[in-house]
Amino acid sequence: METIPYTINSRYQLEKVIGRGGTGVIFQATDLELGREVTVKVIRASVMVDPRSQDRFKLEVRIAIDFKHPLIAEVYDFGLLPDASGFVVSEFVKGSTLKSEMKSVGKFKLDQMITIVSVICDALDAAHKAGLVHRDLKPNSIILIPRPDQSRPNIKIVDFSFTRIATGRGFVPGTTAILQGQGHLPLKPTYLSPEQFQGQEADLRSDIYSLGVISFEMLGGQPPFSAKRVTDFGVKLLNTKPPSLRQLNSEVNIMLEAEILRALEKDPHNRHQRALEFKRELLNASHLS
Repeated sequence: METIPYTINSRYQLEKVIGRGGTGVIFQATDLELGREVTVKVIRASVMVDPRSQDRFKLEVRIAIDFKHPLIAEVYDFGLLPDASGFVVSEFVKGSTLKSEMKSVGKFKLDQMITIVSVICDALDAAHKAGLVHRDLKPNSIILIPRPDQSRPNIKIVDFSFTRIATGRGFVPGTTAILQGQGHLPLKPTYLSPEQFQGQEADLRSDIYSLGVISFEMLGGQPPFSAKRVTDFGVKLLNTKPPSLRQLNSEVNIMLEAEILRALEKDPHNRHQRALEFKRELLNASHLS
């Protein structure tokens, strides 16, 4: 499948790999019928192993196709391939990823972080109300699009996952969802919530956890947890508290730190229950000295 060029359904010509995730490979492609650039995510057959997974995939992608929002990349088409893998065709968004900005900037200014995360919250809230959960939110799935007037940042969220990242077993040694070789992390689960890491169902609060990790990293210059081996990462994620954000960034006050740590709670019930709640509390906390 990764042989380039490769054409899906005699219509979508895959040009180059632009990303990899826990469920598949993302390609920049050309829609030969409409003559436009698109993104095609090819989902591994191992993720689509049973009819229930395939039915849920079809249902969620149909919802996404009907869902239109200026802050979220539009989904155009989908299908199943003869080898039982799936594909999703979506808008190709030009711009820099938040990840590349993180590498360039290091630690964001407080007002920059609040502004960007607030817009992400708006996008997530709209998706959640439509019944869509991202499940794989990370800096590489947030595209920053320059605006000439330097006003509110123009972003688009891409690469919604329409399948579970794990198939009920969690990321433990011996599973094939994320482990390769000697148990190192070729696909780092840095932004996955504890419940996803354990193979449990994701909901909108899982996205809030992922956004909490992103917020922490934007201000602290590092994610709350990292490790070379999945077992070490799992111990930290499931059993330890994040480091002090205030020690990593003196611009962060105690209330702002508390709200970000709330988003990072192990138990989803203890997190903010909606994206707009997280946004509201961040804005309130950022205005405190």
